[in-house]
Amino acid sequence: MRSYYYLALIMALIFTTSLGAGQAMAVDDSAKISPMMSIKPGASAVAELFVPIYYADGYQSTGSVYYAGSPSAPDNPIYTRPSGNIHSFAFHPGVPEKLYYVNANRDDIYMSAETGTGWSAESVIYTHNTYVRDIAFAFDRNGDLGLYFSEATGAGGDGKIYKLDGASAVLYYPVKLSNVGGYWSGDFAFDSDGNLYLSSGNRVPASIYMVESGSGMVTKIFESKSGSIAGLVYRGGRLYYADGGTHIYRLDISTKNNIVYYTNPKRTWIS
Repeated sequence: MRSYYYLALIMALIFTTSLGAGQAMAVDDSAKISPMMSIKPGASAVAELFVPIYYADGYQSTGSVYYAGSPSAPDNPIYTRPSGNIHSFAFHPGVPEKLYYVNANRDDIYMSAETGTGWSAESVIYTHNTYVRDIAFAFDRNGDLGLYFSEATGAGGDGKIYKLDGASAVLYYPVKLSNVGGYWSGDFAFDSDGNLYLSSGNRVPASIYMVESGSGMVTKIFESKSGSIAGLVYRGGRLYYADGGTHIYRLDISTKNNIVYYTNPKRTWIS
């Protein structure tokens, strides 16, 4: 349904030794880390180290990717498109100078590369037959790296996740709305074991579902009654997700503890 307006804002991961896959928030282990406060039920606040991230604001008509070195860092854009939104992005895990991104209301996947003297001209690496909602890199069971992307219509019909194979797209996983509460905006992520995570997007209450690698069993692992879960990324046993507003949250999968990881009131739709 091409009139569907995509509000679900996405996150992505810079891949480290605990490589997973992700969307438009990137976790940067190489940069300076800052302390942050983590509050767990029944316990006093404890200081943890803030791992710097990259993020985008899907509302901007000229989209940028920003770097945040602390829990409330000011804007520091590292890349800005010539024109058009950035709803989801992913750095190539083998060549992190390459930045891939999509505008969720367009059919194209774009790429630009940091050359040392600036960014290369934006290029289209693939054009789909409908809107591309989200993208993520992941390794398959054979250890081969692939770029995955989704199409979705909210409640308009079942969604699809594809793997890009050269100039062609191969269906990887059909997302049945009956398995995800009747609504899906296209947001997904993989963990290092090949499990697939799906979030419901721009609706409240919002949920995260896990599709178990191998069995394909779909389980709801988390629900938020206070805000959207508009995009997510996995790293080290935790999911990071944006609320489609000014916050990024961190969810511990095993304990279900949930904290605000980053916030920026100057932004509109953090992705």
